[in-house]
Amino acid sequence: MTDERLTNARPIVSVSGGKDSTAMCLHLMEMGYTRDDYDRVFMDTGWEHASTYAYLDKLEETVGPITRLSADIRVRDEHRKYVEHYEERIGWRSPMIRRILLHQSFPTRNGKWCTQELKIRPVTKHVEELDHDYLMLVGIRREESPRRSRMTEWEWSDAFDCWVWRPLIAWTEKQVIDIHHRWNLVPNQLYLNGSTRVGCWPCINSRKKEIARLEEDRVSLIRDMENTCTKLKRERKGDAQLHSTFFHSPIKGVPIMTIDDVREWSTTARGGKQFEMFSSEEPTCVKWGMCEHKGGDDD
Repeated sequence: MTDERLTNARPIVSVSGGKDSTAMCLHLMEMGYTRDDYDRVFMDTGWEHASTYAYLDKLEETVGPITRLSADIRVRDEHRKYVEHYEERIGWRSPMIRRILLHQSFPTRNGKWCTQELKIRPVTKHVEELDHDYLMLVGIRREESPRRSRMTEWEWSDAFDCWVWRPLIAWTEKQVIDIHHRWNLVPNQLYLNGSTRVGCWPCINSRKKEIARLEEDRVSLIRDMENTCTKLKRERKGDAQLHSTFFHSPIKGVPIMTIDDVREWSTTARGGKQFEMFSSEEPTCVKWGMCEHKGGDDD
């Protein structure tokens, strides 16, 4: 650890509850860091799966305390009953729900306010209050996507006013799995249930198979929020044609699709022309060698 950027600043790891950020914490500790030598922060959108929150609590036993950061979203008096209703249904305070109801709009690919408002702003506010030098660590790997394949290990961030370090940038998925095994650490249960990613549940960029795996209670929540937002928007704008939906239509020529429409589409193959009866993909738990694992306790 001779790099001056490491010796003169305290690392802050962005922890998501996913395999890569967990591997990053474990990698730091294999490099010689103790759990007291670096900080861990989780940007809580209030739109995660319950398994992710449970996993973060368990993960703290290995890597140390994780600071939860959450956006403070204004609640209009006329919307308070809706916010309270939906937060009671989801089971926790949700900046995502509050932001959606505030403007009666869901995030979109062209207006992805969720990342900026619910993640970047809270962590930016957090680091601005620090009285020491720091650097941000993120668990991005080049093999994940063409865009990430062009990223460098080190990059200066004007937004965070610090260096961003991507120590796993050249790692393979197998290396990520191997370090979990070395620490006898079971991954987030979502992976063992077949998911390839964790995070917002669902994300507006979710793949078909991720949408198809949504539980009925989350589908029902989104369905009702779509209807509430449509009602509030029509009251505000007086346009009967307005309809708020969580996903923009993935099918060319179809302008609006509700969560139920998109969920039905997610069970099809080839652009939605036929139903996908069987999946040829290897179950995610096979990669982890844990297909028989049933719970969240370490074996």
